[in-house]
Amino acid sequence: MENFKFHLLVLIVFIGFTAQSQKNNDKVSFRDSTDNAIDMSDWLLNKRGFLLVPTVITEPAVGYGGAAAAIYFHSSYADKKAPPSMSGVFGMGSENGTWGAGVFHVGYWKKDHIRYMGAVGKMDINIGFYGSGNVGLIDIESVNMNMDSWLVLQQIRFRIGESNFFSGGRYLYYNTSNTFEIPIDIPEFSGVKFESTLSEATMMINYDSRNNIFSPDKGFYLELSGTYSDTWMGGDDLYGRIATKMIGYVRAPGKLVMGVRNENTFSVGDIPFYARPIVFLRGAPLMKYQNKNATVTEIELSWNAYRRWNIVGFTGVGNAFASFDEFSEGKSVASIGTGFRYLIARKFGMQMGMDFAQSTDDFAFYVVFGTSWGR
Repeated sequence: MENFKFHLLVLIVFIGFTAQSQKNNDKVSFRDSTDNAIDMSDWLLNKRGFLLVPTVITEPAVGYGGAAAAIYFHSSYADKKAPPSMSGVFGMGSENGTWGAGVFHVGYWKKDHIRYMGAVGKMDINIGFYGSGNVGLIDIESVNMNMDSWLVLQQIRFRIGESNFFSGGRYLYYNTSNTFEIPIDIPEFSGVKFESTLSEATMMINYDSRNNIFSPDKGFYLELSGTYSDTWMGGDDLYGRIATKMIGYVRAPGKLVMGVRNENTFSVGDIPFYARPIVFLRGAPLMKYQNKNATVTEIELSWNAYRRWNIVGFTGVGNAFASFDEFSEGKSVASIGTGFRYLIARKFGMQMGMDFAQSTDDFAFYVVFGTSWGR
């Protein structure tokens, strides 16, 4: 069934591309002249105007579902000779009643010397909550947490000279009404409900030498960020976070590419429980492994099995812990998985495919466009 859904999605996207190309009388080929394989490079290079992008949701924490975005390309890659600015609307929904909608804009300005991202969204999320600390909830595996929320995101980064370094900042406003559906057999008791607001400012600096942003096979992405929140900013509490990220790709003999990812997040102060660091790892549900600090390490090997087809294998470990003294008592998780990729746009180096992951006590699969470690 999952393979059928994936092939159906690819078919919908491809038919949409072909139909729009024919409608606009574009002389764009979906075959690569080098090997005559199916390829979207020419279409993406010359794309401008609106594009409808559907995808599927397979996150275990919210169940299966679907999402779509209508994106407006302000120019084409070929005209601008750089990533085009994009504006759009999006919507999503899953089988457990989770839904969301919003608008966004992504800007690449001054010949990619300024990168901007902004979004406003409304979300109603149902997600299993396992407790935020060294131990889980008492006598039950998880409870449903509903988060009825508004989100405002603003981020801008500036390239430092002509280097691969960027510096900038991000602001996040997140107002939510949280409801816990506690399984207590009392008719008049419907749960616990409270309001909460996040108002965070983040400063960051990063280095990006990857050979492309879609499916890199060479280079590094490094980032250091610091987040601050206080009541005078409109948030509920005074707290802070420091985060480091490292993603690297190295070509190895025998048509192999090795990728390594390490992310660490440390918090101080009265950080709200739902904003505490989380272990993001394929196969591990969101918010299941959460505490005041979190660390993740993942290794991925990609082997070019045949022409445009690659086989992927990966494994990783993560831990959410209260302090370094209590690291061994934290919520730890390990995962292992495999997947495949097809080079769908050779000139961009962009692959698409699927990943299948088994963690310590969960299984999940993912439809992947580009890298699984998107940054």
